[in-house]
Amino acid sequence: MVELPVYNPEGKEAGKIEVKEELFAYPPRPHVVWEYVRMYLANQRQGTASTKTRGEVRGGGAKPWPQKHTGRARAGSIRSPLWRGGGIIFGPKPRDYYYTIPKKKKRIAFYSVLSSLREEGRIKVLEDLPVKEGKTKEVEKVLKNLKVDEKVLLVLDKAPEIVRRAIKNLENVRLRDPICLNPYDLLTCDWAVFTKDAIKKLEEVRV
Repeated sequence: MVELPVYNPEGKEAGKIEVKEELFAYPPRPHVVWEYVRMYLANQRQGTASTKTRGEVRGGGAKPWPQKHTGRARAGSIRSPLWRGGGIIFGPKPRDYYYTIPKKKKRIAFYSVLSSLREEGRIKVLEDLPVKEGKTKEVEKVLKNLKVDEKVLLVLDKAPEIVRRAIKNLENVRLRDPICLNPYDLLTCDWAVFTKDAIKKLEEVRV
């Protein structure tokens, strides 16, 4: 087991929590992480880019000039790809970029990124996030006490609407549920702040 310090909302250490080594002390596997990120970004693509071929461009039905005796090059359509306003050769067409990698690799990527964050000291465990009025300044104060800034990933288990409302206006803070958490979320944050409940839920669903 690995121990992580637990902080109260005032930013003071209030004990420790034991977490599973599989999650927070996994040997790094950079190539598997790269594979996951490549897959994740590919799956975000809409694949709606489209261009028209010479058969789809409006017009060009008539031959612009006779085949012979004009002294000009042969031309069959003003919508030839060689002409301005013509079709596009080998242009993009709508396609699906979706693909997947084995579940085991997804787990390894998750463990690797989470363990790297712990090793670099960029994980904070919070006792609880007290939000009574749904005000943004309440969350800001807690994060300031924890001394986390820049891009913060806040992981809460079943966050109530009042908490979601308080976090919504914070530009550099993203809220995630432990069940929906993925390696890309962890890679693109500077700090990951978990509540104790979120850690327990993470161990339930990920190990």
